[in-house]
Amino acid sequence: MKTIRRLYFYLVALISLEVVLWGLINLLRTIFSSELTFPGADTLAQALALIFVGVPIFLTHWLWAQNISAKDTEENSATLRALFFYAALLITLIPVIQNLLAFINRTLVVSVGIDTSRAFLGGSQTWIDNIIAIILNLLAAAYLYGMLGKNWKSLTETENFADIRRLYRYIWVLYGLMMLVYGVQQVIRFLFYQPANVLGMPNREMFINGTALILIGAPVWVFAWNLCQKSLDDEQEKGSILRLGVLYLLALVGVSVVLSMTGLTINLVLEQLLGANTSWQELVSKIGDHISVGLPLGLVWAYYGHWLGHEFSATGDPLRRAALKRFYYYILSLIGVVASFVGLALLFSFVVSSLSSDVLWGDVLRARLSAAISTMLAGLPLWLATWMPLQKEAISAGDQGDHARRSIVRRAYLYLAIFATVIGGMITAIYLVYTVLFGLLDHRSSSFVTDVLNGVQLLVLFVAFLLYHWTVMRKDGDRAADALVERQAHFAVLIFENEGSGFAGPLVDAIKRASAFIPVATQAVEHGIPEGAGSVQVVVLPSNLAVDPPEALRLWLKEYTGRKIVVPVPLNGWLWTGGMAKNNPAATAQIIRNLAEGQEVRISSGSTAWQMAAYVFAALFLLQILFVFFGLGISMITGD
Repeated sequence: MKTIRRLYFYLVALISLEVVLWGLINLLRTIFSSELTFPGADTLAQALALIFVGVPIFLTHWLWAQNISAKDTEENSATLRALFFYAALLITLIPVIQNLLAFINRTLVVSVGIDTSRAFLGGSQTWIDNIIAIILNLLAAAYLYGMLGKNWKSLTETENFADIRRLYRYIWVLYGLMMLVYGVQQVIRFLFYQPANVLGMPNREMFINGTALILIGAPVWVFAWNLCQKSLDDEQEKGSILRLGVLYLLALVGVSVVLSMTGLTINLVLEQLLGANTSWQELVSKIGDHISVGLPLGLVWAYYGHWLGHEFSATGDPLRRAALKRFYYYILSLIGVVASFVGLALLFSFVVSSLSSDVLWGDVLRARLSAAISTMLAGLPLWLATWMPLQKEAISAGDQGDHARRSIVRRAYLYLAIFATVIGGMITAIYLVYTVLFGLLDHRSSSFVTDVLNGVQLLVLFVAFLLYHWTVMRKDGDRAADALVERQAHFAVLIFENEGSGFAGPLVDAIKRASAFIPVATQAVEHGIPEGAGSVQVVVLPSNLAVDPPEALRLWLKEYTGRKIVVPVPLNGWLWTGGMAKNNPAATAQIIRNLAEGQEVRISSGSTAWQMAAYVFAALFLLQILFVFFGLGISMITGD
């Protein structure tokens, strides 16, 4: 109930703050406009309406929030309060940056004699419009920043505010980086577009707009990124999932764009070498399009790829470090294998068209051959460079190979590859059967043989890739099964119980169902401690024995160095909280199995929903990459 109430008050306060702020900005812009002798009734009424309605609504909700947070420490440190402050700073400071960019952009455009309508931003505004927006937004931001600073000093628990501040800083990193990259892209594109008389030729606004974006974007990015880097002195920041996610995002976006631009550039060069009738000036201009995008994002990939590697190296746990690297390499491998598949399909399509149709060498065949070679040259090295080390790791002996084979990322990769090839093969088979039946029942078109052969070659490719990944997964399963049997056979479990309680029986059955090779022994505490009990890996006790053990068991447990699992059972006067509030043999058996297999034991907590959401978004991201490449390949094969 409190969360809903907070959401209402802070959301209304945020919206009404914007209403009042932009009402004031529009009012002052109207008053100081050089084009109006006296403000028009319509614009004046709109500005005043925003102010008169927004001020009381904002004050009502904001003062309530301030009053309740001063009385309640929980309200004062609530996540929604932190979200309000940092969101309000964003919606006041970003307009400051945008208006500063518009002012500089327009000034540079005018200085070289270009009409202001060709400016990237703010072409229809005046310097007064920008100054008014900058000053009022800065005043609002200064007030909010001061209140935020006071709030930080009064916090007893800083975790919620620290999480939102971290998100706030990385939003600024991405915002500044986007401006910087786009600015560099515009400058490089202009240099290729008009190599001579740079500032005297048409489209020179590319250079001017790009320069303005660099002048604003570079300081914003440098300042925000330095803040993020300096914050790493805090141990909590070092283990941030958000930081890791941003590094993954920037590195993967960079490599994806570089791969695409490299393939397109190679394609242009090959078409020219194969006889395309393109002037060198036009060729250089087209190559410039791709270089202008690929070069800045290649630098982003190199820089943030370096920091991603540094993040991997800073991880103390070798298994976690390997898992983080694995996730990155499997995404790159996925991109590479899709590009390789598309390149092979295009190459076979070229061969089929060359042998089975009367199409002469020309634009169609030339484009298909160059596209096939360029796609393979871009994708195949990436796939081999990432997949081969991953496969070598998975077939290695020992704990590292065992963890690699059983990792969620590897299984997700293999299942995704199998899923895509099965669905792709099914669609291709339907198309092939339809083409054959339609040709037999109605009439054969001139392209009937070519269409059938293209369908066959595509189906063969899908089957080949399916069999390869299926074989890899089956071998993983065989190796993992052998390793697990050996692990489980050397993982002894001892269950203590009160004689006649019936505690051990269901638990033993559950353990045998979960992992049949784990040796399990039971012992009634009335009969003492069995010989050799100290050598078992896990001891399981009902909660009544853990709370009030017999003297012999208490002394033995004090010296025992292995794992201890306590299973809740009804006990007068004791209430249990957490994920295991009742006796659940299956859950206990799963914990034992995880321990036997060397996996991390996870007890259900409130973060599960967020973890599931993260897995869902990661899967959607991978599927999007897959279908983009798949759709591109199909369109290139069909010529659409």
